[in-house]
Amino acid sequence: MEQASSILMVILPVVVAGILVTGLLGFAAELPWYRRHANTLMKWRVGMQLVAILTLLALVALA
Repeated sequence: MEQASSILMVILPVVVAGILVTGLLGFAAELPWYRRHANTLMKWRVGMQLVAILTLLALVALA
């Protein structure tokens, strides 16, 4: 259980950061793909942040 929580505590923030960087690079480069998917990308980022925060809170509460 402790190894799984350690892995989650690394993977979840990396996923959120990856989505954020993808959005920032798309915005900076003014890519046509970004214009079509900007709102979806933002929804994914906010959703993953929620999942990451709730998961990390649950892991701390169970520890």
